[in-house]
Amino acid sequence: MANGSKPIHFASMRVLFLGMTGILSRIPLTMLLNAGVNVCGLVLPASILPPYVLPKDGRPHPIIPAVHPPAEQLLSTAVPGILPLAAQHQLPVYAVRRLKDTTTLAALAAVAPDLICVSCFNQMLPPVLLQIPRLGCLNIHPSWLPHFRGPSPLFWQFHAGQKEGGVTVHFMDEGLDTGDIACQAKVTFPDGISGAQAEQMTATRGGQLLLEALRRLSEGNLPRQPQPPGGSYQHAPTDEDFRLDVGWSAQRAFNFMRGTAEWARPYPVLVGGQEVVLRTAVSFDPHQTLPQPMVWQGRTVSIQFSPGVLAVTA
Repeated sequence: MANGSKPIHFASMRVLFLGMTGILSRIPLTMLLNAGVNVCGLVLPASILPPYVLPKDGRPHPIIPAVHPPAEQLLSTAVPGILPLAAQHQLPVYAVRRLKDTTTLAALAAVAPDLICVSCFNQMLPPVLLQIPRLGCLNIHPSWLPHFRGPSPLFWQFHAGQKEGGVTVHFMDEGLDTGDIACQAKVTFPDGISGAQAEQMTATRGGQLLLEALRRLSEGNLPRQPQPPGGSYQHAPTDEDFRLDVGWSAQRAFNFMRGTAEWARPYPVLVGGQEVVLRTAVSFDPHQTLPQPMVWQGRTVSIQFSPGVLAVTA
Protein backbone atom coordinates (compact mmCIF):
# COMPACT_ATOMS: atom_id res chain seq x y z
CA MET A 1 0.00 0.00 0.00
CA ALA A 2 1.38 3.42 -0.90
CA ASN A 3 -0.14 5.32 2.01
CA GLY A 4 -1.77 2.62 4.17
CA SER A 5 -5.16 2.74 2.45
CA LYS A 6 -4.89 3.10 -1.34
CA PRO A 7 -3.73 0.20 -3.53
CA ILE A 8 -0.75 0.67 -5.80
CA HIS A 9 -1.41 0.29 -9.55
CA PHE A 10 2.06 0.48 -11.01
CA ALA A 11 3.21 -3.15 -11.19
CA SER A 12 3.68 -2.79 -14.96
CA MET A 13 5.98 0.24 -14.59
CA ARG A 14 9.58 -0.89 -15.12
CA VAL A 15 11.82 0.84 -12.57
CA LEU A 16 15.63 0.86 -12.68
CA PHE A 17 17.10 1.69 -9.25
CA LEU A 18 20.49 3.37 -8.76
CA GLY A 19 22.06 3.38 -5.31
CA MET A 20 24.84 2.39 -2.95
CA THR A 21 25.18 -0.28 -0.25
CA GLY A 22 24.00 1.82 2.73
CA ILE A 23 20.56 2.27 4.25
CA LEU A 24 19.78 5.44 2.27
CA SER A 25 19.56 3.12 -0.74
CA ARG A 26 18.60 -0.17 0.87
CA ILE A 27 15.52 1.03 2.77
CA PRO A 28 13.79 2.76 -0.20
CA LEU A 29 14.60 -0.19 -2.49
CA THR A 30 13.17 -2.62 0.08
CA MET A 31 9.99 -0.56 0.29
CA LEU A 32 9.59 -0.54 -3.51
CA LEU A 33 10.08 -4.31 -3.75
CA ASN A 34 7.75 -5.06 -0.83
CA ALA A 35 5.08 -2.85 -2.42
CA GLY A 36 5.18 -4.84 -5.64
CA VAL A 37 6.96 -2.28 -7.79
CA ASN A 38 8.46 -3.90 -10.91
CA VAL A 39 12.12 -3.13 -10.22
CA CYS A 40 13.89 -4.39 -13.34
CA GLY A 41 17.46 -3.84 -12.18
CA LEU A 42 19.79 -2.42 -9.55
CA VAL A 43 22.76 -0.26 -10.56
CA LEU A 44 25.69 -0.04 -8.12
CA PRO A 45 29.18 1.46 -8.49
CA ALA A 46 31.68 -1.31 -9.17
CA SER A 47 34.15 0.36 -6.79
CA ILE A 48 32.07 -0.45 -3.70
CA LEU A 49 31.31 -4.11 -4.49
CA PRO A 50 33.18 -7.26 -3.43
CA PRO A 51 35.48 -8.44 -6.24
CA TYR A 52 33.82 -11.84 -6.56
CA VAL A 53 30.53 -10.35 -7.77
CA LEU A 54 32.11 -8.30 -10.56
CA PRO A 55 32.12 -9.50 -14.19
CA LYS A 56 35.55 -10.75 -15.24
CA ASP A 57 35.68 -8.52 -18.32
CA GLY A 58 34.78 -5.35 -16.41
CA ARG A 59 31.69 -4.72 -18.52
CA PRO A 60 28.30 -3.89 -16.94
CA HIS A 61 26.71 -7.30 -17.50
CA PRO A 62 23.71 -8.02 -15.29
CA ILE A 63 24.59 -10.20 -12.32
CA ILE A 64 21.92 -12.32 -10.65
CA PRO A 65 23.41 -12.35 -7.14
CA ALA A 66 21.52 -15.42 -5.95
CA VAL A 67 23.41 -17.62 -8.40
CA HIS A 68 26.66 -15.69 -8.91
CA PRO A 69 28.35 -16.22 -6.50
CA PRO A 70 26.73 -19.02 -4.44
CA ALA A 71 23.92 -17.74 -2.25
CA GLU A 72 25.47 -18.99 0.99
CA GLN A 73 28.59 -16.90 0.26
CA LEU A 74 26.56 -13.85 -0.71
CA LEU A 75 24.37 -13.97 2.39
CA SER A 76 27.28 -13.87 4.85
CA THR A 77 27.26 -10.96 7.27
CA ALA A 78 30.45 -9.55 5.74
CA VAL A 79 28.66 -8.67 2.48
CA PRO A 80 26.80 -5.33 2.11
CA GLY A 81 23.10 -5.72 2.82
CA ILE A 82 21.77 -4.52 -0.52
CA LEU A 83 23.23 -7.55 -2.33
CA PRO A 84 21.35 -10.13 -0.20
CA LEU A 85 18.23 -8.05 -0.90
CA ALA A 86 18.88 -8.33 -4.63
CA ALA A 87 19.53 -12.06 -4.21
CA GLN A 88 16.26 -12.56 -2.36
CA HIS A 89 14.28 -10.89 -5.15
CA GLN A 90 16.35 -12.30 -8.05
CA LEU A 91 17.12 -8.73 -9.03
CA PRO A 92 19.75 -8.22 -11.76
CA VAL A 93 22.64 -6.06 -10.54
CA TYR A 94 24.67 -3.86 -12.89
CA ALA A 95 28.12 -3.01 -11.54
CA VAL A 96 29.16 0.18 -13.34
CA ARG A 97 32.42 2.09 -13.36
CA ARG A 98 31.46 5.20 -15.34
CA LEU A 99 27.88 5.97 -16.32
CA LYS A 100 29.15 7.97 -19.31
CA ASP A 101 30.77 4.94 -20.95
CA THR A 102 28.98 3.93 -24.13
CA THR A 103 28.91 0.26 -23.12
CA THR A 104 27.28 1.17 -19.81
CA LEU A 105 24.70 3.42 -21.44
CA ALA A 106 23.89 0.72 -24.00
CA ALA A 107 23.47 -1.91 -21.27
CA LEU A 108 21.13 0.30 -19.24
CA ALA A 109 19.15 1.36 -22.30
CA ALA A 110 18.63 -2.31 -23.12
CA VAL A 111 16.87 -2.72 -19.76
CA ALA A 112 14.18 -0.38 -21.19
CA PRO A 113 13.10 1.23 -17.90
CA ASP A 114 10.01 3.38 -17.80
CA LEU A 115 11.43 5.24 -14.81
CA ILE A 116 14.80 5.57 -13.08
CA CYS A 117 14.82 5.98 -9.29
CA VAL A 118 17.94 7.14 -7.50
CA SER A 119 18.85 7.23 -3.82
CA CYS A 120 22.41 8.01 -2.71
CA PHE A 121 24.22 7.19 -5.97
CA ASN A 122 27.74 8.63 -6.20
CA GLN A 123 27.83 9.66 -9.87
CA MET A 124 25.90 12.32 -11.76
CA LEU A 125 23.58 10.96 -14.44
CA PRO A 126 24.72 12.01 -17.93
CA PRO A 127 22.13 13.70 -20.19
CA VAL A 128 21.86 10.60 -22.40
CA LEU A 129 20.85 8.46 -19.44
CA LEU A 130 18.34 11.05 -18.22
CA GLN A 131 16.55 10.75 -21.57
CA ILE A 132 16.24 6.95 -21.56
CA PRO A 133 13.17 6.41 -19.32
CA ARG A 134 9.93 7.76 -20.77
CA LEU A 135 8.72 8.89 -17.32
CA GLY A 136 11.97 10.54 -16.32
CA CYS A 137 14.24 10.09 -13.31
CA LEU A 138 13.32 10.60 -9.65
CA ASN A 139 15.86 11.16 -6.88
CA ILE A 140 15.50 10.97 -3.09
CA HIS A 141 17.48 13.78 -1.47
CA PRO A 142 17.65 13.92 2.35
CA SER A 143 17.05 17.65 2.75
CA TRP A 144 14.32 20.20 2.14
CA LEU A 145 15.38 21.41 -1.30
CA PRO A 146 16.56 23.86 -2.47
CA HIS A 147 18.53 23.90 0.81
CA PHE A 148 21.58 21.67 1.34
CA ARG A 149 22.13 20.48 -2.20
CA GLY A 150 25.25 18.37 -2.63
CA PRO A 151 26.79 15.06 -1.58
CA SER A 152 26.47 15.17 2.25
CA PRO A 153 23.23 16.98 3.16
CA LEU A 154 22.79 15.36 6.59
CA PHE A 155 26.30 16.41 7.65
CA TRP A 156 25.61 20.01 6.72
CA GLN A 157 22.22 20.07 8.40
CA PHE A 158 23.90 19.02 11.65
CA HIS A 159 26.68 21.55 11.03
CA ALA A 160 24.11 24.33 10.63
CA GLY A 161 22.29 23.32 13.82
CA GLN A 162 19.12 22.33 11.99
CA LYS A 163 16.57 20.73 14.32
CA GLU A 164 14.09 20.25 11.50
CA GLY A 165 15.37 18.59 8.37
CA GLY A 166 13.52 17.27 5.38
CA VAL A 167 13.35 14.82 2.50
CA THR A 168 12.63 15.68 -1.12
CA VAL A 169 11.74 13.53 -4.11
CA HIS A 170 12.57 15.49 -7.23
CA PHE A 171 12.84 14.97 -10.97
CA MET A 172 16.44 14.91 -12.10
CA ASP A 173 17.96 17.30 -14.61
CA GLU A 174 21.56 17.99 -15.64
CA GLY A 175 22.25 20.00 -12.48
CA LEU A 176 23.10 18.69 -9.03
CA ASP A 177 19.88 18.37 -6.99
CA THR A 178 18.27 21.18 -9.00
CA GLY A 179 15.35 19.42 -10.71
CA ASP A 180 11.63 20.03 -10.25
CA ILE A 181 10.19 18.98 -6.88
CA ALA A 182 7.62 16.17 -6.86
CA CYS A 183 7.00 15.90 -3.10
CA GLN A 184 8.60 16.79 0.22
CA ALA A 185 8.25 16.06 3.92
CA LYS A 186 9.72 17.53 7.09
CA VAL A 187 11.77 15.40 9.49
CA THR A 188 12.50 16.47 13.09
CA PHE A 189 15.84 15.38 14.57
CA PRO A 190 15.83 14.87 18.35
CA ASP A 191 18.82 16.00 20.41
CA GLY A 192 21.68 13.51 20.30
CA ILE A 193 20.50 11.58 17.25
CA SER A 194 23.29 9.67 15.52
CA GLY A 195 24.06 9.94 11.84
CA ALA A 196 22.88 6.35 11.32
CA GLN A 197 19.58 7.11 13.04
CA ALA A 198 19.12 10.25 10.93
CA GLU A 199 19.82 8.22 7.79
CA GLN A 200 17.24 5.64 8.87
CA MET A 201 14.63 8.34 9.46
CA THR A 202 15.23 10.10 6.16
CA ALA A 203 15.55 6.86 4.18
CA THR A 204 12.24 5.59 5.53
CA ARG A 205 10.46 8.87 4.89
CA GLY A 206 12.10 9.07 1.47
CA GLY A 207 10.89 5.57 0.59
CA GLN A 208 7.36 6.53 1.59
CA LEU A 209 7.53 9.67 -0.54
CA LEU A 210 8.92 7.73 -3.50
CA LEU A 211 6.08 5.20 -3.31
CA GLU A 212 3.57 8.02 -3.21
CA ALA A 213 5.31 9.67 -6.18
CA LEU A 214 5.16 6.42 -8.18
CA ARG A 215 1.49 5.97 -7.38
CA ARG A 216 0.66 9.51 -8.49
CA LEU A 217 2.89 9.18 -11.54
CA SER A 218 1.00 6.05 -12.58
CA GLU A 219 -2.26 7.98 -12.20
CA GLY A 220 -0.94 10.91 -14.21
CA ASN A 221 -1.16 13.50 -11.44
CA LEU A 222 2.35 13.79 -10.00
CA PRO A 223 3.15 17.52 -9.65
CA ARG A 224 6.35 19.13 -10.92
CA GLN A 225 7.20 22.35 -9.10
CA PRO A 226 10.37 24.25 -10.04
CA GLN A 227 12.62 24.77 -7.07
CA PRO A 228 12.31 28.24 -5.55
CA PRO A 229 15.24 30.63 -6.00
CA GLY A 230 18.05 30.64 -3.50
CA GLY A 231 18.88 27.57 -1.49
CA SER A 232 22.41 26.34 -0.95
CA TYR A 233 25.02 23.88 -2.18
CA GLN A 234 27.58 22.29 0.14
CA HIS A 235 30.73 20.43 -0.86
CA ALA A 236 31.90 17.11 0.58
CA PRO A 237 33.18 17.76 4.13
CA THR A 238 36.88 18.28 4.77
CA ASP A 239 38.75 17.96 8.07
CA GLU A 240 38.40 21.70 8.66
CA ASP A 241 34.60 21.41 8.47
CA PHE A 242 34.65 19.43 11.74
CA ARG A 243 35.93 22.49 13.63
CA LEU A 244 33.64 23.73 16.40
CA ASP A 245 33.03 27.37 17.35
CA VAL A 246 32.37 28.46 20.94
CA GLY A 247 30.07 31.06 19.41
CA TRP A 248 27.68 28.19 18.69
CA SER A 249 25.17 27.07 21.28
CA ALA A 250 26.18 24.02 23.33
CA GLN A 251 23.13 22.25 21.92
CA ARG A 252 24.29 22.84 18.34
CA ALA A 253 27.81 21.60 19.10
CA PHE A 254 26.47 18.51 20.90
CA ASN A 255 24.11 17.57 18.08
CA PHE A 256 26.78 18.17 15.44
CA MET A 257 29.26 15.90 17.22
CA ARG A 258 26.67 13.18 17.82
CA GLY A 259 25.28 13.37 14.30
CA THR A 260 28.69 13.12 12.62
CA ALA A 261 30.47 10.73 15.04
CA GLU A 262 30.45 7.92 12.43
CA TRP A 263 32.94 9.95 10.39
CA ALA A 264 35.50 9.26 13.17
CA ARG A 265 37.17 12.68 12.83
CA PRO A 266 38.57 14.89 15.61
CA TYR A 267 36.74 18.11 16.47
CA PRO A 268 39.18 21.02 17.01
CA VAL A 269 37.98 24.10 18.85
CA LEU A 270 39.66 27.30 20.04
CA VAL A 271 38.82 27.98 23.70
CA GLY A 272 40.21 31.07 25.41
CA GLY A 273 43.10 31.19 22.97
CA GLN A 274 43.92 27.47 23.41
CA GLU A 275 43.38 24.87 20.69
CA VAL A 276 41.68 21.74 22.06
CA VAL A 277 40.91 18.60 20.06
CA LEU A 278 37.65 16.94 21.12
CA ARG A 279 36.57 13.34 20.51
CA THR A 280 33.14 12.41 21.89
CA ALA A 281 30.19 14.52 23.03
CA VAL A 282 28.93 13.42 26.44
CA SER A 283 26.17 15.90 27.34
CA PHE A 284 25.14 19.54 27.22
CA ASP A 285 23.39 21.98 29.53
CA PRO A 286 21.70 24.79 27.59
CA HIS A 287 21.62 27.17 30.58
CA GLN A 288 24.81 26.49 32.56
CA THR A 289 27.55 29.10 32.87
CA LEU A 290 31.13 28.21 33.82
CA PRO A 291 33.43 30.45 35.91
CA GLN A 292 36.06 30.08 33.16
CA PRO A 293 36.09 29.05 29.45
CA MET A 294 36.73 25.36 30.22
CA VAL A 295 36.98 23.04 33.20
CA TRP A 296 38.83 19.70 33.11
CA GLN A 297 37.90 16.55 35.03
CA GLY A 298 40.28 13.79 33.96
CA ARG A 299 39.84 13.29 30.20
CA THR A 300 36.45 15.03 30.24
CA VAL A 301 36.27 18.75 29.70
CA SER A 302 33.35 21.15 30.07
CA ILE A 303 33.46 24.04 27.62
CA GLN A 304 31.50 27.27 27.69
CA PHE A 305 29.53 27.87 24.50
CA SER A 306 27.07 30.66 23.66
CA PRO A 307 24.87 29.78 25.41
CA GLY A 308 25.30 26.63 27.47
CA VAL A 309 28.04 24.19 28.42
CA LEU A 310 29.19 21.14 26.44
CA ALA A 311 30.81 18.17 28.20
CA VAL A 312 33.12 16.13 25.96
CA THR A 313 36.05 13.72 26.04
CA ALA A 314 39.30 14.96 24.58
